[in-house]
Amino acid sequence: MKSFKQSLSENNIAGSYVVVRGGRVELRKMGVGSPVSTFATGATSAVLQGNSVVVTLKGGKIAIYKLNPSGSSVSGPYIR
Repeated sequence: MKSFKQSLSENNIAGSYVVVRGGRVELRKMGVGSPVSTFATGATSAVLQGNSVVVTLKGGKIAIYKLNPSGSSVSGPYIR
């Protein structure tokens, strides 16, 4: 079984993080000055969990976006 650290490095998401600005989610990488991807509208918070970004939207709905294997874009949303 792979460790969490091995899984992150194989999927190129190590060093990635998310920021919410102006209601949009920015996917960023350490050492890169600008976002690698911007997505979601009406976001109030976002958390990177494994290969998913869990976004809380205005009104309380949750949207889940999946990171692609390169870690540079997302697919979704999958809204709950």
